[in-house]
Amino acid sequence: MTDAPEPRGAALLLAAGGSTRFGSDKRKLIFNEEPLLSYVVALYERVCPRVLVVVKPGDESVQGLVNGSCGWVVARDANVGISRSIAAGIRALGSAPWVIIGLADMPYVSPDTISQIACTLDAGAVIARPSSSGRAGNPVGFNSRLFGPLMDLKGDRGARTLIDDYLGDVVDVEVRDEGIFRDIDRPEDLT
Repeated sequence: MTDAPEPRGAALLLAAGGSTRFGSDKRKLIFNEEPLLSYVVALYERVCPRVLVVVKPGDESVQGLVNGSCGWVVARDANVGISRSIAAGIRALGSAPWVIIGLADMPYVSPDTISQIACTLDAGAVIARPSSSGRAGNPVGFNSRLFGPLMDLKGDRGARTLIDDYLGDVVDVEVRDEGIFRDIDRPEDLT
């Protein structure tokens, strides 16, 4: 039996939010005995050879929370909405063949789910998103041909409008992973 080849793309973790609903900087929250941000970075590093974390200006101090070898991107206009964090991250990727865009407050996603999305992108999918029982979740992967449109996104809806525009190119990857729906917005989300 041969090992599967290492995925060729990158992961982009969005971590520029204000944690306003949580009440404190949730990236620093201790989750499974380490800071949440470090935990999520390690989750993606298990699958993707390159991981970039997008933060807002003044957040450079969170780099000390992470033990991994991820790259850092400062989204100068992150306050405008999540679209600007995505654009800053995509600009920093360079020539990656694809990217999986994840949220730094979603630690419950299975590494197997991330791996299945990566394999689907390596096989040529334009958009790969996890799905369970007919519901789509996160993280979502995009082929490099959509990097331009990803940089052109506006507002705070993320890539939903782009996914809607390319619905015929979406591959729904069926997973048994409730983590694709579960983020940490409020302290009660930890229970």
